[in-house]
Amino acid sequence: LFYLGDVGPPAILLSNFMAKRATYQSFYIVGFGIPMVVGVFLVGEAGRHLSDHGVRRAGINAWMGLVVGMCGTGLLTLLAFNFEEETGNWESRLHAVAHNIGTIMYFAGAGAGGFVYTAYVLPEAERKGAIHPADAAWTRTLGWQISRGTLIAAAVRGLHLTWPLTWAYPMLVIECYVIGLGISLCVLGNFRMLMLLDGTEPLLDFQFLSDDKDGKES
Repeated sequence: LFYLGDVGPPAILLSNFMAKRATYQSFYIVGFGIPMVVGVFLVGEAGRHLSDHGVRRAGINAWMGLVVGMCGTGLLTLLAFNFEEETGNWESRLHAVAHNIGTIMYFAGAGAGGFVYTAYVLPEAERKGAIHPADAAWTRTLGWQISRGTLIAAAVRGLHLTWPLTWAYPMLVIECYVIGLGISLCVLGNFRMLMLLDGTEPLLDFQFLSDDKDGKES
């Protein structure tokens, strides 16, 4: 997109890419929307699995509330109110404000959710044998990076607002880095748990097609 001349410093953030063309907006919405749907499903499955293995529901609910409620709502908001080129009218300003609020909620929810899970839910899950050691290692590593990454992103964003040309590229890097961490955590932090659930509770099980109305095999 740089070579196409659509964007250039300092307006090189993902939101700036999306604002240039309707096609970019579509890819932006699908590119974030599909991982969000998958992530919400994975969080729900992980929460149910941990709860079934004796992990206290209070911590799980706090983690799920931050990830699904705050982070998910923020993502929906920033996708719904696409950032647009500044035209000076009230609609453009409304979209910019709503998009920025959604972005803050998204990153704050991700950071807080990563902290709650790694500091409270994960240790209890390890004590009770509710999580595979490899999943726990990935979750701890990536979760702490998300928590710290969001704080760094907030600081860099402040510098970017003050000196946009100087801090444009660092802001783009940290933005993509934290987003990548979230997606990686959903997969690597739950991989072996999902393998277990695939064996015990497969999602695609067509046995019901051959059962009678009482659930007995025909």
